Amino acid sequence: MRKLTVYLFALLAVAVTMTSCNKDDDPVGPPTLNFIGGEGYVDTDATIAVNTIFKVGIAASSNAETNEKLSSLKLTRTIDGTAFIDTTFSINENTFNIDFQFNAQQAGVVETIAFLLTDKAGQMTEKSLIITYEAAGVPVFKDAGVTMGSFNDDAGSFYSTVTTAVYNIADATQGQEIIDFLFYLGATNGSTIASPADADANTVYAIEDWTTKNATLFVKTDMTAAEFDAIGDTFVFPEFTGGASGITNLATNDILMFKTVNNFLGLIKVNSINGRGDFVSLDVIVTGVAK
Repeated sequence: MRKLTVYLFALLAVAVTMTSCNKDDDPVGPPTLNFIGGEGYVDTDATIAVNTIFKVGIAASSNAETNEKLSSLKLTRTIDGTAFIDTTFSINENTFNIDFQFNAQQAGVVETIAFLLTDKAGQMTEKSLIITYEAAGVPVFKDAGVTMGSFNDDAGSFYSTVTTAVYNIADATQGQEIIDFLFYLGATNGSTIASPADADANTVYAIEDWTTKNATLFVKTDMTAAEFDAIGDTFVFPEFTGGASGITNLATNDILMFKTVNNFLGLIKVNSINGRGDFVSLDVIVTGVAK
């Protein structure tokens, strides 16, 4: 009987020891870390235009059960696996709120902004944002329903992106320094948009004696009419690679991109061309115009 009693006490001791060990080994809860949301804050993964300053807010607090004070907040900004910002803020509070102002990086860059919160017990919580930076759109003005005619038609043949107006040859000659492109129907070239510096255009119109012939350059794009129509008050222009002084044999829904001598970029959509090809309706998008 004595032997049995000792055995039972031994089991009880083991049970107490195991209970005590399990209690000591219970994980301590981590602190709480959240992004501040609302107007003016970035609190989720986002795409942001270059040359933009944006705000990220942090709300940190002790674990509700342990009430361990916060110890530090580490901020890391990383691009392509390389950290260019790595700094730690010391804390000795139960709650800690802070706003950060960040500068957007160059277009095409993807950045990870990470925060690591640690409390006095060494428990940690981490949150991060993935920010993609894109080129910023520039303000544009859309001049819709521009009608232009060829050299022997009533409608004007010359266009200025400065005034967004169409001129006949007499008025264009008086203001040749603001004329960026013209329209004509050629026997071989068909319906054509060209710069005043284009050689073929100079054989169509009597502008050989112009002292200023703005050498606007053009390229035909792969943009669709729907994509053109969807452009609002700003637009991100792709890199201009054109070198043509004119685009010939135009067709409805052709989209041209152009670059003026003042390095302003623009787009032209061909809405329609009449049966003979000597009248054209255009939508023109231009930059550098205050409207």
